[in-house]
Order: sequence, then structure tokens, then C-alpha cells
Amino acid sequence: MRSSLCICVALALASCARGEPSEVTLELKKPTRVNGCHIYLHHVLLRDPPIADVTFACDVPESALKEKNWWGQGVQRPATELGMGDCLRLGNRFYCTEIMQPGESVTLKATYEILHDRRIDHIRPIR
Repeated sequence: MRSSLCICVALALASCARGEPSEVTLELKKPTRVNGCHIYLHHVLLRDPPIADVTFACDVPESALKEKNWWGQGVQRPATELGMGDCLRLGNRFYCTEIMQPGESVTLKATYEILHDRRIDHIRPIR
């Protein structure tokens, strides 16, 4: 009985360790893979409050990350403006801005996850 419980706990911990990180830092002009999506940080501007311009593409093969067209085939999507606390849906999670370093980087935190594939209005906080 104890060994079964230990095995279950070990498997649960191992699956958590292999999952997506809860925080990711985007560096300027360097595409990054986050939860099956590629995201590119164009600018982080020092304003009050600071803003960032990002472009992202989901359902792109990981190999495209090293290519000139990191977004995959077709035309690159337009940039999206992010402020502090704004969120982006990347795959089945919403990543929200936590830290903005003007001229350098933006840190996103996995904050919410989608509960159902067909209904994105059912979300829950990630703890």
C-alpha cells in the first residue's frame, strides 16, 4: 500500500517537472517557445506604465524557432501591445506580464488554464 502511494506521488512530481515552466522571460528580438507557441519581443518601452510589443504564433513546429520565419509559413502576424498585468493565450494557458525591464526583457507568468477544449470561457487560476 505504501509503495503504491509512493509511486503515485513520484509520478505526479515527475509529470509536473516535465511540464511548461510557470514563468518565462522573453528577451528582446529573440523568439522563445512557450506552451507550443512562439513569441517574439519587439520592444519594451519606458512609459508610465511600461508597454511591450510582442508577436506570437501557435501550432508552429518547434524547428521553426531557429528559422528566419520563426512564425512558420505565411505572413508574420501584427504585434500586440502588452501592459503590466495583461495576459496572452498561449496554447491552453494564459500568460500574464509580471515584470517589464524597458529595453531588455518581459517576464510572463502562467496565471490561468483552460478547463475545456471547446469552451475557453471556463478557466481556473494556476497555483
